[in-house]
Amino acid sequence: MPRVSHKANLPTGSVYWHFESKDILFASLMDESRKWLTEFHTKRRPRPGESAREHLQRIYCDAAENEFGSAHDFWRLGVILSIDKSVREQISRQRFLDMRKAVLEEYASWYRQTLPAEIQRRCPDRAHNLGKFTLICADGNLIMNASGEALPGYLRMTGYSLIALAEADPDALP
Repeated sequence: MPRVSHKANLPTGSVYWHFESKDILFASLMDESRKWLTEFHTKRRPRPGESAREHLQRIYCDAAENEFGSAHDFWRLGVILSIDKSVREQISRQRFLDMRKAVLEEYASWYRQTLPAEIQRRCPDRAHNLGKFTLICADGNLIMNASGEALPGYLRMTGYSLIALAEADPDALP
């Protein structure tokens, strides 16, 4: 809230006046964040003819360390809301869960576009599973950063890990 107040040039308490409830405020935050997230992912989609290795190298291994930082505030709130099913903010919680499903589908589509046809034929769930694992990595990084234990080189480590999983022998990793 302090960041919203500062950006809007309003006292913290007055930000709430523009919304029926804290839940509606958070839901509005999720809606606005979805726009940012769509733009963020659009820039990172596979280029025509790009292999999984090339794509992951470009968006993770060659990315600036702070490239994923601006997503943290809304994603952190969403993770908090999604973990506790008893929270009062059910509208914003559901908006985040819906956004998460869309992100998972986005990531899975990246792998469907870039994994070799032979791997996809032999491992029909690999694109979806890699999409899930990519999302798990993003969540884990967020938690590490929020706890003050950022991992230098995280993006490169993630990129090389995802490349290894994408290229893994179908007999070893179905």
